[in-house]
Amino acid sequence: MTLPHGRSVLHQALAFKAYEIEELADVYFFRPLGAALAHAARILRLTATELTIAGCVIGVVAGSLLYDERLGLWAFALLIVYGILDSADGQLARLTRTESELGRLLDGLGGYITYAVAYLAILAGFLSRGGGVSIILLAVLSAFAHTAQAQMYEYHRTSYATFAINGLAGPPEAEARIDLPWARALLGAYLRVQRRLIGRHDEVEAAMAARSHQGNVSPEDRARYRACFYWPVRGWNLLGDNTRFYAIGALAWAHHVEWFFTFVLVPMNIALALLWLWQRRADAKFLARAA
Repeated sequence: MTLPHGRSVLHQALAFKAYEIEELADVYFFRPLGAALAHAARILRLTATELTIAGCVIGVVAGSLLYDERLGLWAFALLIVYGILDSADGQLARLTRTESELGRLLDGLGGYITYAVAYLAILAGFLSRGGGVSIILLAVLSAFAHTAQAQMYEYHRTSYATFAINGLAGPPEAEARIDLPWARALLGAYLRVQRRLIGRHDEVEAAMAARSHQGNVSPEDRARYRACFYWPVRGWNLLGDNTRFYAIGALAWAHHVEWFFTFVLVPMNIALALLWLWQRRADAKFLARAA
């Protein structure tokens, strides 16, 4: 039995949040294994937050192992486990209808903590082996680039899911749905930085909202949005965690995990620049049609 876009009942059960723009590795590896883990966790009465914390612990252990290049492949294996848990916690939240903005924030923090530990471990390990201190600047610049790349990846996927997949005029203000002041302030700062990076897509959001009816986007506008932004959003997948995982695995195998900083700064930043220009062109095309 199949559903629109070729989805099967099994795929629906995996609780995909944006199936049509998922990466193949997510569709055929991380999501299915995450779904199995989510169902097991529900039977055991574990919460999505507990899975998030477990994933963060495993991510921290994985990042720490990158201090020693000889343990790099073990670190890569644990990062894959972290990726499965990162998929499972969101699926568990959707299956149990316990999704929350705080949960999403904690999930994102888990990723940043994992990479912060990995960056520090790679840096400390390289220096302990007699490497030059110039790598400190490389690591700092890489961390800033990494943050920008991750923000654009997350923003454009979320925007596409909101308008094209869910047919909504825009998500409610995330900060208003968080009770904890520190979490609200942190998310607010994150979103402000994100807004500075998105170019003209805020104009696209405003145009979609202006043409909506009672918060819902018309089928015609959804189709127009999909036609303009489907391929750019697929392109933004290059800046997701999977790409970094693959890079860490390859560099660990080559015994040069310190090259990860250069990988983030050069090819990933080139991809960011090209995708940003592609997105800007798509935004201009959409706005011209909406005028």
